[in-house]
Amino acid sequence: MHSISRMECWLVCLCKEVRGTMEKAMQYLDLIRKDPFLHAMLASYDNAAAAQVQDCVLDYGCGYGWGSYILSDSFRHVTGYDPDAERISFARRHFARKNIAFTQDGGLLAGRRYDVICLFMVLPYVEDSGELLACLGMCLKTEGFIWISYKSADTALLTVIKSWSQQRGFVLASSSRRLSDREEVVEQCYGRHRDEGWTYAL
Repeated sequence: MHSISRMECWLVCLCKEVRGTMEKAMQYLDLIRKDPFLHAMLASYDNAAAAQVQDCVLDYGCGYGWGSYILSDSFRHVTGYDPDAERISFARRHFARKNIAFTQDGGLLAGRRYDVICLFMVLPYVEDSGELLACLGMCLKTEGFIWISYKSADTALLTVIKSWSQQRGFVLASSSRRLSDREEVVEQCYGRHRDEGWTYAL
């Protein structure tokens, strides 16, 4: 028998590592589906992943990375951003894929353009949600969409989002509500204003 080359050994180890990463990721997703709060967020990611535009997506406030992992099945490139170094480190260990780039450096987002931007349960936790929406709107391609979710109890956000959409020329393309651990979660999708009669369909 011929001896196994160093390259072959490397490939075998790599395959085992990839298989292990995928198994861990699926285990985490199974746990998330069983959690009342996280399950509602997972549904939002599923809806965004079903969008017609499937090129580049920004998962802003990606946390531990499982949402970016879901999006990576549908988009050619996923950027998962979170300012928390520990969360990004976890995401890189457990939800790594060739088409996902996890980063905690917000400066890397400047000048880039995305087809879809996801802001799921993020706006209530930032200092200036209106400013964040304005900045991310400039990172969106002309035909792109911004997905937002928040608890319906966060009534102050309604005014902020309405003001942003009117000032920046965005229109509500779709909206839904679902229960999350006894709390109602609002999910909305916005696109830039188009000619009258334009509709959006998942």
